Amino acid sequence: MTELQQLVGALAADYLYGRWTPDPTEGHRARNLSMNAGADGGLDGLTTGGVITGEAIAQMLRPGPDLASWRLAPVLRAYPAGDSHARALVRDLLDAVAGRHSPAAEQYVQPPDNYAHADQKLALFLAGGITGCPDWQTRAALQLRAVGVSVTIMNPRRAVFTEGDPAASRVQIAWEYEHLAQADTIMFWFCAESIQPIALYELGAHAARGAKITVGAHPEYARRLDVVEQLRHARPEVEVHASLTDTVRAVAALMMPGAVSVPD
Repeated sequence: MTELQQLVGALAADYLYGRWTPDPTEGHRARNLSMNAGADGGLDGLTTGGVITGEAIAQMLRPGPDLASWRLAPVLRAYPAGDSHARALVRDLLDAVAGRHSPAAEQYVQPPDNYAHADQKLALFLAGGITGCPDWQTRAALQLRAVGVSVTIMNPRRAVFTEGDPAASRVQIAWEYEHLAQADTIMFWFCAESIQPIALYELGAHAARGAKITVGAHPEYARRLDVVEQLRHARPEVEVHASLTDTVRAVAALMMPGAVSVPD
């Protein structure tokens, strides 16, 4: 794991759980940085140089009150050497902060914790690849927070998982099975990096039972044609989106129609 992946992953988790919010000056500069970054081609068309310029980072980190305590500071210092997926996560975190919504008021669930129904909010399950896939789940959660979608987000990706442990796998499978059944909506995303056979099975099972689903598959996903054609027959009303951002927008429109404004 690279330095940027480690730093931004930990900070994004703390943000989503409501354990971290930037102080007013840090938040103001983060919003400015988010708006400046928004002038580029978008989250899914990253180029080698990334979407946040060195000049913009320098402006964010110019001397100011409590700069030494800002948790965004080490993330942005590590940004230039980060990979494209980690950089995209930084961008999503900045956009979430810029949205001025309070994640502390929301419920965010990862295993081994269980979903609690007490708040009566709608629940969304983020279904799709974990093994061999970048952390798209955290990106999706941040994008949902950025546009103010007030739902419980169930993210099956564990912070720590022991690969090759049958007991751990059984616990994970049970958690996913139970929480998929509890979700009001299931968002499926198929990244380009792996086939994700279990996610394909889950898509078939929940599409067949008539669950409320939103589906996206990267243009280079090896089984994209299969997903498109199978859904065309089984659930013709379900569009298969071609980017993570478009899939998130569709979720927002499906779960909270008219309640949020999702920018282009």
